[in-house]
Amino acid sequence: CVFSISILSVVGDGKRTLFCSDKWLHGKSLADLAPSLYPLVAKRNIKRRTVQDALVNNAWIRDIKGSLSAAALIEYFQLWDLLVEVELSPGVEDQHIWMPSSSGEYSTKSAYRRFFVGSVAFYPWKEIWKTWAPPRCKFFCMVSYS
Repeated sequence: CVFSISILSVVGDGKRTLFCSDKWLHGKSLADLAPSLYPLVAKRNIKRRTVQDALVNNAWIRDIKGSLSAAALIEYFQLWDLLVEVELSPGVEDQHIWMPSSSGEYSTKSAYRRFFVGSVAFYPWKEIWKTWAPPRCKFFCMVSYS
């Protein structure tokens, strides 16, 4: 999804950042950091568990269900090492930064531009729509150029 890959989360108190799905740990999500471990977390916990909830008494560990493969076990220990360094800041709200915008603020215009990155522009449309032809003729002219 264009939207989810364009957001970077900076954790303050951890109340508004999702532990598994938001990119908050070194700019990556749990799915990015631990692809073998991620499928072992229940879907409801992926959608609801905040960073604050997950870090209190290491609740994120209890969210892992099933047997761990060797790769998942390695990712578990790597994740543990990363999470030991995390310190929440009570009273400081989490920030979600919109990466396509220089200000970090979301705008429809920047989202639209992000969605069409890499697409091919069709410039003759300006000339076609300036004509006095009926709309159905203009439409067929557009189709024939494509």
